[in-house]
Amino acid sequence: MAIDYYKTAMELLKELGGNDNITNVTHCATRLRFILKDESIVNKDKVAKIPGVITTVQAGGQFQVVIGNHVKDAYEHMIKMVTIDEEAAKGTGNKKVGIVSRIIDVISAIFAPFLYTLAACGILQGILGVLVALNAIDTAGGTYQILNFISWTAFTFLPVLIAVTASKKFGVNTFIALVIACALVCPDYIAMVNAAKPVYFLGMKVQLLSYTSSVIPIILSIWIASYVQKFFDKYLPIVIRNLFTPMFTIAIMVPLTLLAFGPIGNTIGGAIGGIYNTLYNLSPIVAGLVVGGLWEVLVIFGVHWGITPVTVGNYANLGYDTFTGLQASAVFSQAGATFGVFLKTKNKDMKGVSASAAITGLFGITEPAIYGVNLRLKKQMICGCIAGAVGGAIGGAFHAVSWSYNMPGIATLPAYFKAGHLTPFIGLVISIVVAFVLGAVLTYIVGFEDEADDETKEIETSNETTTEANGEATSEFVAPVTGNVIPVNQVKDEAFASEAMGKGVGIEPENGKVYAPFDGNVDAVFPTGHLVGLSDGNGAEVLIHIGVDTVKLEGKGFTTYVSQGDKVKKGDLLVEFDVELLKKEGYDTTVMFITTDTSKDVQVLSGRKEAVKDIAFLTV
Repeated sequence: MAIDYYKTAMELLKELGGNDNITNVTHCATRLRFILKDESIVNKDKVAKIPGVITTVQAGGQFQVVIGNHVKDAYEHMIKMVTIDEEAAKGTGNKKVGIVSRIIDVISAIFAPFLYTLAACGILQGILGVLVALNAIDTAGGTYQILNFISWTAFTFLPVLIAVTASKKFGVNTFIALVIACALVCPDYIAMVNAAKPVYFLGMKVQLLSYTSSVIPIILSIWIASYVQKFFDKYLPIVIRNLFTPMFTIAIMVPLTLLAFGPIGNTIGGAIGGIYNTLYNLSPIVAGLVVGGLWEVLVIFGVHWGITPVTVGNYANLGYDTFTGLQASAVFSQAGATFGVFLKTKNKDMKGVSASAAITGLFGITEPAIYGVNLRLKKQMICGCIAGAVGGAIGGAFHAVSWSYNMPGIATLPAYFKAGHLTPFIGLVISIVVAFVLGAVLTYIVGFEDEADDETKEIETSNETTTEANGEATSEFVAPVTGNVIPVNQVKDEAFASEAMGKGVGIEPENGKVYAPFDGNVDAVFPTGHLVGLSDGNGAEVLIHIGVDTVKLEGKGFTTYVSQGDKVKKGDLLVEFDVELLKKEGYDTTVMFITTDTSKDVQVLSGRKEAVKDIAFLTV
């Protein structure tokens, strides 16, 4: 059954301590990245067991929840449920983290939102390169020329992309940041660079450097701009602030960037890239061993973002990148190890998980393979790292490189091909094939402790289940609202009718007052007021969802009387809603009242029920 990421987001909200504990949430290719006020209150084991969650990672001042390919689906629901503290979100909350963690946090926040777009342009460059090599496209023709400049656009204007995300990270007006970035790649400035004539600003000589495809200069510039903007926002009279704060910030930061922060940033970026490239040049084979063997370990700890400026800088300065050529082996080796599990396991669930994770890994997303299979079995992670190291060494021996930015995978192989450079490409292909096959073979040989099938588990636990059933261990749930009770599979909301959200009932309300059906805790309250989650502390957990699609009302017609974390008594008023308003706006007013414990059967007591007095359903 497909995972309902609305429910995933709901449970995450609850287990992470509710809206009050979440300072910020972002996402990258596979992870929801939370900044929490207090990570100590979070039960990581419970979070990891939420449907749709692969595992959790704490790194870089973030609580990272690995989702996989559907991370965007979960994020879209989650962002509607939380209220972001904009001030706290600019940093890492109240936590004290080291300088390295802070840098990684900044890099991930800046690059994650547009990496797929950057990679898409890189793939387009690679495909064009293959077509040129095959004489399948005329380089003098308009089709090639248009597709070619499209493929380079994201890299040419990379400072502009960075300005957007950096402005959000550092708390700078996005449009101020965009103007600063655009100034660095402005045609007039580029003309000055190309003319190579001395240029002075207030008597100070400007270093005429190209900032297209650059990274560090614009990050430094926007960071400093955040303080400049704050200064003028603080001291300028409010009547002129909106006009003069942007003017002063732009007029100060662009010249300062050209005079100081740009050259400094270029030097830093060149030094960082130079360190790695120097090590690579000493021994590409050793570099391949290290990168191929350890890259996925960096992914586990969520610190792999630290290499992004190096790879981007290599494309800008060298026209190619060696790191990605070595990194590819690490990706394919973990996919191979997972494929080995698929071949060997007798467990139906593990066979399904490993097959899916192996395929996903081949396309460059390794988190499902790592967390869902290899780390879970432990030895297979080591097998993958060994295979990655061997493949990386082969890639290094052939000087395998990528010619355009990409995330290693089958779909991005064209990015590693360039006419006249066939040997590195052949080496790359050999390295990833060896890494994949060796990962699978080592896994198969080393083996693992196979988990029992669910069917076997059911047999083993049948006595316990029978005892409970024969003992008629039932729970009674009184109606939270007065009205006619119907089975939940008859409501007009597909998510609830399918029982994907849980089992229970629908109640056609006679009035708009919703009460607590038992003594317990308020686990979740949507800002819109249409949904409340409760638990009694003894294992019973329920959701009360008012109306169908009423989240679209954005709280109109709803009044909440409780907050997340409150303790309530049976009969306490939770929410009041305007039944007539909902009907007038065209919404179904049915109240869904369900238990999230899908392991139990539900007996529906249909008909009119009085709130708090009459039982709506039983669980057995």
